[in-house]
Amino acid sequence: MDFTSLLYQAYSDACIKTKNIKTQIVCIEPIIPLSNEQQNQLLEGDGQKNKNEYKQINSSTGLAVNYYKILEDTGNVEKLRFEEKVEKPLKIKGGRKANLDVAYKREGKQYYIESKFLEPYYSGNEHNTESYFKKEFYDVPDNDKDAWYTLLLDAQNYKIYNFSQICRHLMAIWRKHKEDKQLKIVFQSVIWEMTDKFIENIDNEEDKEILRSRIIVIDKEAKSAKSRIDKFLADIDWKNITFESVYYNDILEDISFSKYCSEFKQRYFL
Repeated sequence: MDFTSLLYQAYSDACIKTKNIKTQIVCIEPIIPLSNEQQNQLLEGDGQKNKNEYKQINSSTGLAVNYYKILEDTGNVEKLRFEEKVEKPLKIKGGRKANLDVAYKREGKQYYIESKFLEPYYSGNEHNTESYFKKEFYDVPDNDKDAWYTLLLDAQNYKIYNFSQICRHLMAIWRKHKEDKQLKIVFQSVIWEMTDKFIENIDNEEDKEILRSRIIVIDKEAKSAKSRIDKFLADIDWKNITFESVYYNDILEDISFSKYCSEFKQRYFL
């Protein structure tokens, strides 16, 4: 299913202004302009293959940029960063640091966000490489290595929800903050839940039913992942972090009084 074409047509119907760059990729400017520093963060991010990627109409990063820039504009968050390179998940030579879509401070807590827009509706959970199942690469206390190994192993059982990636990010966050037991950390997986308003743009009835079925599976797996990580955090006694699996649809209240909220809702069929 060509979600980009669907978005482009839906935006055209709604008179939302887009533009085609030279490669014919459809782009749309952020609702709130980024600071120079934030633009540089995006350009240097591992998840961005070109300077316009976060502007693409189907971009998960673009969705995160738009929501969290509005949240920043409300004055409720500070030190907002995009494409945050946290730390390498494993204690090995080479490799890249985990790249979180968003990081910010709020009420004294450090937030990390992994954002998903359309990926759960056309792709599935990825499998971690062999290195993640070698306990000698874990930079954790010896008595916690079995718990991490089992968590990573369990992650492979998920079909759509990208739990394997969540586990890698969790390990990177641990390595980044393992010496700071006082800092309160919130790690959120934030997904756009496909709405009926979006599905109505699809002509094929079979495709509609497939997507509605995926919505159910995604929700079931997201709740399962939340329970699994809660148990894991209790098992290793990691008390200063909270994991949350939420939908953009359900956190609109945080930006509801912003003058940009209606534009955000229109752009993302909310």
